[in-house]
Amino acid sequence: MAPKLFDAPFVTYDAGVLAGAVVLRPSTSVDRLVPVAAEPSPIAERAIEQHAILVRTLRDRGVAVTVLEPALGTPAESLIGDLAIVLAAGAILTRPSSVERRAESAAVERALAELGVPLIGRIIAPGLLDAGDVTLAGETVYVGVPRVNAGLRARSNALGRSQLEALTAAQGLRTVEVALGPAVLRLRNVLSFVARDTAIVAPAQLDVGALAGVQLVEVPLGEEYAAGVLAIGERRVIANLRFRESLVQLRRAKIAVEAIDLWEFGKAGAGPFSLVLTTKRRP
Repeated sequence: MAPKLFDAPFVTYDAGVLAGAVVLRPSTSVDRLVPVAAEPSPIAERAIEQHAILVRTLRDRGVAVTVLEPALGTPAESLIGDLAIVLAAGAILTRPSSVERRAESAAVERALAELGVPLIGRIIAPGLLDAGDVTLAGETVYVGVPRVNAGLRARSNALGRSQLEALTAAQGLRTVEVALGPAVLRLRNVLSFVARDTAIVAPAQLDVGALAGVQLVEVPLGEEYAAGVLAIGERRVIANLRFRESLVQLRRAKIAVEAIDLWEFGKAGAGPFSLVLTTKRRP
């Protein structure tokens, strides 16, 4: 485990220069991730290779990456970005909607403690919240509110969101809820801030009215999850290369794109943001 590298403030907004991150190497059980509609199941060997390329890309860009080894063998274990939210003062541990995933939080809590990121709160039962439904833009925390149809599990509930609002209000932040379309897996699949006042969005999949004052860069229909990038600095992102049309659109909007192959994770609707728990961003 790496020694403490950074001090507060840790993360003040999700498009600051990415300096520190925790990832978790996929196990062969990643092939049991549930694919999104019309996609085949992920292939574990390829997913493991693609994850290694992501880690190498981050390190090549100067990011201090802590790599955790899989311990539980759960399919979604490598989607570490769902398990905690790091703010300026420290981390909030979430309580995933998937019962299977809750045991994964212990490894994340240990890693954050060893890296010197203090725990400033946690979502407690019966609250539910996945960190992939939360994004930070300066003094505003945007929280996705999923619309749940029959047969789909609610990733968050009102109690989980109200707990988050209380924890973030204590840090001087305001919370804005964003209604999501019924097929959206996570807010961050369809909304990514690339500057304090600029975001990539899939406009048909969320209530853009909640984003008043934000400049929106739209991805085309059919590539909605192309909005789920990982910012590595202002207007600099890592994206899944499968979204060819969107990559052209983003570059036209003066966003520098590092496109890498994350196809196997994309089959399950997981973007690069899902694979990275940010521990430090610089303005």
